[in-house]
Amino acid sequence: MSRADKNEAITKADMATFQEERQNLETDLLDEVLKSRRVAWWVATGLGALAGVALAVTGFTMYRYSQPVPAHMLVMNSDGSIQQVSLLTPQSSYGDVADTYWVSTFIRHYESYEFNTAQADYDAIGLMAGPDVAEDYQKRYKWGTKEAMDKTVGDRKSVKVKVSSVILDRETGIATVRFSTTEKYRTRGADEDPQFWIATLSYRYDNMELTAAQRYINPAGFRVYSYRVNAESVASGGGR
Repeated sequence: MSRADKNEAITKADMATFQEERQNLETDLLDEVLKSRRVAWWVATGLGALAGVALAVTGFTMYRYSQPVPAHMLVMNSDGSIQQVSLLTPQSSYGDVADTYWVSTFIRHYESYEFNTAQADYDAIGLMAGPDVAEDYQKRYKWGTKEAMDKTVGDRKSVKVKVSSVILDRETGIATVRFSTTEKYRTRGADEDPQFWIATLSYRYDNMELTAAQRYINPAGFRVYSYRVNAESVASGGGR
């Protein structure tokens, strides 16, 4: 039987108990609402970040693969095959370290001789030498003729090159190189006395179309347009 059925009055203590219970209930309900909102915010933030990443990846993929293939990327050779090439950007210099490396590499390819690597040197000079320098190289070694070194000398002799110093003038694209050459004959036990040289060359990095194989040899498009060599001391002879 309820208090109303008994006609009993509600006391102040009953009202205080009721208000306290109601306040606790409202507090618990508010806590649940706030907690739910925080969880919803975290979920929304995570989904938003994931969607942003997905859109970025999708946009990059569409941009990357929707671009037309440049004309210089594919070349139809005479035999009908397709070969990939790249077009390099002209540049006067790539810095002291890179310029020194390519100048030294050119000197080694141009001045050395070893029967088993002669073709590699020839291919490298073909990519690194300008027309006049390439012509002088061809005349010096007589490549492709009966008097070529690989025909007349073969593997009986080798010439090793050691680069001592490279001085660069990057503004003008001129390098001065000190190097030595040492001949070695297969029938002789000891090397010949080294000869010391000073080379002066002009260089730059050209806009060149290179096949994938050529990029391994000369990826920077380095090219020498003038090349002169003189003996380091007057007593050892003049230039060549």
